[in-house]
Amino acid sequence: MLHIAQLIRSAFKTSFFHHVDPTSNRSAKSTKTPKTASPHSQLHGEALAVANELRGKCLHLSDLTKVLGSWPTATNKYVNELEVLVDSLLERIVTNKRKLEALKQANFARLMSLWYPDAEWPELKVATAYSVWIFVWDDEIDAGDTDAAVNEDLAQAYYRQSLTYIHGMLGLDGGDPYKLEAPHQNMALFADVGHGVRDVTDVQQRQRFFDELENFMLQVGIEHTYRMAGTIPTTDEYMTIRSGSVGCAPQIAITDFMLKMRLPETVMDSAAMRALWKETIYICLILNDVYSVQKEIVQGSLLNLVPVMFKHMRREDQRNMDAVSSNLDIALKETIDRFEAAAEELSAIAPEDGQLHGNILDFIKWCRYFITGVLYWSLESRRYGMAKCVNADGTLSITL
Repeated sequence: MLHIAQLIRSAFKTSFFHHVDPTSNRSAKSTKTPKTASPHSQLHGEALAVANELRGKCLHLSDLTKVLGSWPTATNKYVNELEVLVDSLLERIVTNKRKLEALKQANFARLMSLWYPDAEWPELKVATAYSVWIFVWDDEIDAGDTDAAVNEDLAQAYYRQSLTYIHGMLGLDGGDPYKLEAPHQNMALFADVGHGVRDVTDVQQRQRFFDELENFMLQVGIEHTYRMAGTIPTTDEYMTIRSGSVGCAPQIAITDFMLKMRLPETVMDSAAMRALWKETIYICLILNDVYSVQKEIVQGSLLNLVPVMFKHMRREDQRNMDAVSSNLDIALKETIDRFEAAAEELSAIAPEDGQLHGNILDFIKWCRYFITGVLYWSLESRRYGMAKCVNADGTLSITL
């Protein structure tokens, strides 16, 4: 199965920049809701077997606010303005009233406020447009209720057209970004991002951002392949795929833009920085998966760390949620320890250069904000419905 996914990944890469008519019927179809059975009823193969085995089981989680209790958290002064902005952005690209209302209730403004507590309004507008766009873009495939979500050819066209537009909008293809036409309704929001970052970032920064978005879409495509086949990757395979599809890396790639600084490439390419990125993504991946598992199973997706861990317990008689909970606690502790080691190593770079050293410390601090933002928003947001799962002592009991 992984071999098939790798072949598809290769095919995606060779065809991303082939001309695709952005107004073609294929792309228009990808935003429609198909007349098919419910997402959960489309489960089959291994995925259906695991879903049946998990049904009714309860996942118990530690109080992760205590685990990360020493890490910083703060709220941006523009939180009220962000609420208005988010609603206006969603109204521009989501026409389905049910989806629109659900997305508004997710409280993305709260997430942006937690992620960027010190950012000013111009940068916040760009980051918010990007974040709203990527949530909506991903839901086209992930929610299982559109044509692209249930058709491999339409999904691949969706990825290709999106990346071609992003590449041009970031000013990486030599053309005029203002003449580009969005291939899908949700892609029109990425124009706000492209116009916002082009004039204040250099080509290397924008190329890094694009490369991470490309990998994000590639890994979303591989996830989709597994979902369509009804198969579940091994835990190691899943962590590789999910590290891209969780969508954290592109957000990290615009950090220097958001913080109004430019770290030198020697720092960006250092082993310590790469390790910090990796562990930031791993922590967010674990947090996102445990808090979204209930929602994802309802939507017919078993591509989540909880079902993957459960499926690949070494012995079938050891398959139980207590073991999964224990493994999640261990995995989170280990990646937090690796994050701290990477942060310490990165902090030791250029102590003699006061400005550079300060910028590096600010980058590390932002990674902590990013993680605690994911934690607190995921617990509070109606998108995942975790409020009803919190026990009096702060632990969680999530019925699957």
